[in-house]
Amino acid sequence: MDCQSIRMLMRINKDKSVGRVLFIVEGGKTEFSLLKRIFCNVLGYEYIEKRRDKANFFRSKNISTSKIAVINTEESNISDICDENCYLDSVFETLISEYDFPVDKAAIYYIFDRDPKSNVNVPLIRKLISQLTNAYENEDGLRGGLLLLSYPCIESYVIANFIDDTHLIEFSIGEEVKAFVAENNKEIQYNKITEDTVKKAASEMMKYLDMEQITLEIDNMGRTNLAIFEKQELRYFQNKTYKLVSLLSVALIDLGIIEFDDICDSKQPQYIPL
Repeated sequence: MDCQSIRMLMRINKDKSVGRVLFIVEGGKTEFSLLKRIFCNVLGYEYIEKRRDKANFFRSKNISTSKIAVINTEESNISDICDENCYLDSVFETLISEYDFPVDKAAIYYIFDRDPKSNVNVPLIRKLISQLTNAYENEDGLRGGLLLLSYPCIESYVIANFIDDTHLIEFSIGEEVKAFVAENNKEIQYNKITEDTVKKAASEMMKYLDMEQITLEIDNMGRTNLAIFEKQELRYFQNKTYKLVSLLSVALIDLGIIEFDDICDSKQPQYIPL
């Protein structure tokens, strides 16, 4: 089954009420532009953001039962998920007190890069993959959430919105991916992201999983995450490159925004062969 056929099995449920959803991201610009485009412009949800380099919060004019908040960690490094300086806790307090956003009841997703230049602590990444496995649950006294990595960076998702067979493209570091986006800026543009391109990005992710023979287990994403990580680490060890893939689509599937027709009765199939 080709990419177009898979997209025909998907639909975007714009009427899905997802409640409160918090994205904790690494970067200071790209992730905000991307998530604002998807959730504010395409889906019409209420959108709140707080960037570490700006004093004030931004809140969209959209009125919706679905509220998306996007914040970044204190520094652009995966180790800052641990929040040793309580930076995230202070942002959470403002979200709760001023924006009717109870963080402890929100689905939480961490969107980070596996760029070997910026995130080099492999043991920590493995640890976080094993701990951050569910957007809604806390374990072992830790803040809940699901870690979703991009290989090698979040621009991989943007590319997947517009370019076919992105799972066959390889890059070493995020800077190379950003250069590719810049070189193809007539085709790859944030303001061109639509419902159809969001479905395309999801189908590109599924093609990668099929190629690597990895099962997408929404209810056990820790295992899927680890399988992807180990495959990508082996490729980097052998070739010094990563296959281009982003797991941002997992959040849209997990939230029920992307639905699959005629596969099975559950909200998301365990595995879709291509």
